[in-house]
Amino acid sequence: MSQQNLVRIGQKPVMNYVTACVTLLNSGNDEVVVRARGKAIEKAVDTVQLLQRSFLKNISIAGVHIGTEEVIRPNEPRGSISIIEITISKLGEED
Repeated sequence: MSQQNLVRIGQKPVMNYVTACVTLLNSGNDEVVVRARGKAIEKAVDTVQLLQRSFLKNISIAGVHIGTEEVIRPNEPRGSISIIEITISKLGEED
């Protein structure tokens, strides 16, 4: 996966991630991947929905990938965490 078109969702406000996606799409990327783990999954979905409803009407959800990653934390047993990757892409411009 290319790191140039990846937006990792974390603890910042949703608008920070919306701005990052808009910037990537306006700078020539045709696709952007929004990736989140654990509790940030809700924020990833909010980011994509806000993009579609309010900021960029010409995007679509190209794919959604869900899964589980194994995490290793110091002094704790191994665990797993849910992940989501939402790929958004620009629709063709109509004349």
